[in-house]
Amino acid sequence: MYLIQNQNKETVAYIQNMMILDANQEQVIGILIGDCFFGKNKKVVGKIFNKTAYLLNGEIVGKIELNKSYKNTAIKKSLMSQAWDILMHVNEHTGAWIEETKKWSKADLAKNLEA
Repeated sequence: MYLIQNQNKETVAYIQNMMILDANQEQVIGILIGDCFFGKNKKVVGKIFNKTAYLLNGEIVGKIELNKSYKNTAIKKSLMSQAWDILMHVNEHTGAWIEETKKWSKADLAKNLEA
């Protein structure tokens, strides 16, 4: 499992089994396919590379860190169902080249995944 941290180093989401979970680990707010991440929209929201989550416009929405205290547990069926629902609606799965910047997005990760 990986942590997604905001600019203030606060954990805002988690990555587990290619699912992006909210900070409480109770809702799937996005999924990963390769290095691309998707939310409720049917298109690529951004990509993860160099331990950083970038939006398509190059703005940063999170830094990725390994969760060293994670204990492997079974994934809830409800989370798998939520992830599957997002996956079934993806119809554009290729993303444009991203020019990385050092600028952080004004909208947090969850807001960008909702759009």
